[in-house]
Amino acid sequence: MMKIQKYLIYSLSLFLFACNDFLEEKPSKTTSLVPETTGHLESLLNDYSSFYLEENSTASFSSDDFGLYRELYEAKNSVYNISTVEFATWDMEYLPAASRDAFWTTEYKKIFTANMILDYLPEVKGDESTKALLRAEAHLIRAYSMWVLANTYCLPYSDINKQEPGLVLKLSTNFEESMKRASLEKTYDQIEKDLQEALKINVDLTMVNGKYKIWRASLPAVHAFAARYYLFMNNYNEALKYADLALKKHADLVDYNTEMRYSTQKRTVIINGQEVEIKYPHTFDNQNDMNDKLGWKEFYYFRMLNNSFWWYVPSKELLASYDHQYDLRYKYHFVLNYSYDMGVISPAYEWPGYVFFFKDRIPSGPTVAEMILIKAECQAREGDYTAAMNTVNLLRAKRMSNDAPRTVINLSAESPKEAISQILAERRREMPFTMRWFDIRRFNNNDYPDDDVILTKEFYPYTNSSIRGNEPLRTYRLEKQSRRFAQPILTTEIESSRGEIEQNKY
Repeated sequence: MMKIQKYLIYSLSLFLFACNDFLEEKPSKTTSLVPETTGHLESLLNDYSSFYLEENSTASFSSDDFGLYRELYEAKNSVYNISTVEFATWDMEYLPAASRDAFWTTEYKKIFTANMILDYLPEVKGDESTKALLRAEAHLIRAYSMWVLANTYCLPYSDINKQEPGLVLKLSTNFEESMKRASLEKTYDQIEKDLQEALKINVDLTMVNGKYKIWRASLPAVHAFAARYYLFMNNYNEALKYADLALKKHADLVDYNTEMRYSTQKRTVIINGQEVEIKYPHTFDNQNDMNDKLGWKEFYYFRMLNNSFWWYVPSKELLASYDHQYDLRYKYHFVLNYSYDMGVISPAYEWPGYVFFFKDRIPSGPTVAEMILIKAECQAREGDYTAAMNTVNLLRAKRMSNDAPRTVINLSAESPKEAISQILAERRREMPFTMRWFDIRRFNNNDYPDDDVILTKEFYPYTNSSIRGNEPLRTYRLEKQSRRFAQPILTTEIESSRGEIEQNKY
């Protein structure tokens, strides 16, 4: 937490000029130390690079979407580093010392920026309408970061878990503010309070140079986050209401038949004397050019899951969930022979990689596709399974090949139970890695047993520094009610708080 306090001082020394045109003017630094106008605060929020990345290793590696396989490890030991294996097997012993896990700190930096804006708003010069907009946006930033933190480091929300440890509720820039963890109930109460303040925003999702301004808050963005929030509270009426509100304002889907294509950048590798081509989607191109990413028209709010190891290894179960002939998500996002591009060539072992934007980033912020899936799931859970299937098929029409039979494109169900199963499978196919871990948590803590997920993986034993590849494989298992659904907090954060922050109990 001391790292976050130092970040506040750093933030006060950096103010970035707002970009009036879409990505035409690069941010630049000034020497301002204290914000004096709403323009200074605007510049902080226009610096999307400070907000959009979410390097959440739990989301990337801990669900059943991530494949942890002996065969890959034996082909090239460096495919899996020790940190990845620890997250993939739900470690509790070594992860608290994981120096690479910066997710807690980076999300609290975002919260600090939001708090700084809220603290300075009464003092800076500017009109009241601009201040109201900034205030609402700061509350959205704080609510969003608290939500992803709570769904990573705390137990899943349920009546049983309400009094379990929640988050450190940092609501100001005061260094003396308590760093004790509030209860999970108070944590979610605070997220909802911030959400209600964010709902006061009075601007729609706007266009800048033909692109949606997704890096700043809008009312549809808040509605979309509210739909996600209430879905994970198992409040299907509210989730459906907000998903509908978001879709009424913005419902543009990318048609994979006409708007997705392979990259023109040819990549080849020699395997056993033969040239093998590796075909990437066009979204793989331009690693450092943000235009494609900010131009993804399905976004309401710009956030990306980031994997600095550059390989989302798809599990066999995830791969099997797609129609390999007709599902264009499989065609474009699952890059065959990806293992070769990652150096698994001596001996050569073929395994695909899930690729969206370059090798490391997948959309994790609320999207139109997510709202359609939330609407469909809520309809099905409320018993309206016919409407639910009609809703989910709006998404399928843009993801499945036009050449597919109509019975393949359109899912069908004869009961609410069948509809829920179909929709949750589609949800997994549409949002692998980004939402799967969060979903498993809620599935295992709602009152519907048919969506429960028990996680198992088979891999070698390991220590805090190495994988014991010469020892027999062992089976790792995460039961439905396991307390390990809360990731351990880093020991460095606990020590920096002088022991105020309480570690999760396992």
